[in-house]
Amino acid sequence: MKKVQVQFLHVGWGDAHLIRLPSGSITLIDGGDGTFSADQDHPLSWMVRQGISHLDWLILTHIHEDHLNGLLDIAITKTVSKAVLPYRPFKLMPEAKVRQDGSELARRVYGMLNAYLTLIHLLTEQGTEIIWRSDYGTEEQAVLWSEDGASLAQLYPWDGAGDPLPAYEILLQAIEEEDLGVLERFFELSNDDSSVYRLSFEREPDKSILFGGDLLEAGWERLAQRMDLQSWVWKVSHHGLPDAFNARVMEWINPIHCVIPISADRCGNMRPGWESLRSVSGASICLTGQAEDGIPRRLESETAIIDIGYGD
Repeated sequence: MKKVQVQFLHVGWGDAHLIRLPSGSITLIDGGDGTFSADQDHPLSWMVRQGISHLDWLILTHIHEDHLNGLLDIAITKTVSKAVLPYRPFKLMPEAKVRQDGSELARRVYGMLNAYLTLIHLLTEQGTEIIWRSDYGTEEQAVLWSEDGASLAQLYPWDGAGDPLPAYEILLQAIEEEDLGVLERFFELSNDDSSVYRLSFEREPDKSILFGGDLLEAGWERLAQRMDLQSWVWKVSHHGLPDAFNARVMEWINPIHCVIPISADRCGNMRPGWESLRSVSGASICLTGQAEDGIPRRLESETAIIDIGYGD
């Protein structure tokens, strides 16, 4: 029996994760920061190496450069059947105002938001079916696809459960008031709006894989109050920072393996905290950006193969 393949790519400080079903269907969750270099991978480079010209599903969890930018390269050069995106299109304030009066952070946020609108445009131009994630906003409507004994469901946010979207609220306020100070706040709040997805298997219900985006502790607490989050593998949120990767969240998810999307040279001061979590939980901790002796780079069950790091 062919197995589902999951690839956690090494894209530096960023997220890019691929799911490949036995049928050949491919889902990409986030695209990294768009950097092409010898030090990190890129989902487009992975597709080229694999001889793949088409994505069945493209998913963006939230708007930050390290999740969004690589998707633009995909949308320019590859075809995409369906895309799940966080927000409907919005009309930004005049760029001239931002350039003239905005701080460096305001200009950065404006650039991110403009890149998101560009992604929508590129996908629309090539005929991609764009689905707003609010369509998966209840337990009954959470499943994106179910195929080959595997299913992918959106666990967060659910509109039907009243999950807050503080970044989106701030964005709408900033646009309405043309307030650059308010616009700056989008950057720090965007992680709170992050989507979470779970890949589960009919034959092995205890071997689910949780894609945490960059959701922070408050969001995980809401999730833990409404469902069992225990997972075989957890793609750790927010690159292992303690606002998302801590004892409380670990207790709710109780993973066997933790995959942290980060380069080894970016995590030195976080390692003591990670080691403490590992010693208490017993979970393994794998970095997408480092191969260490004794640390698994491939995880396998009866139904899935997971590769961590640079993908062949």
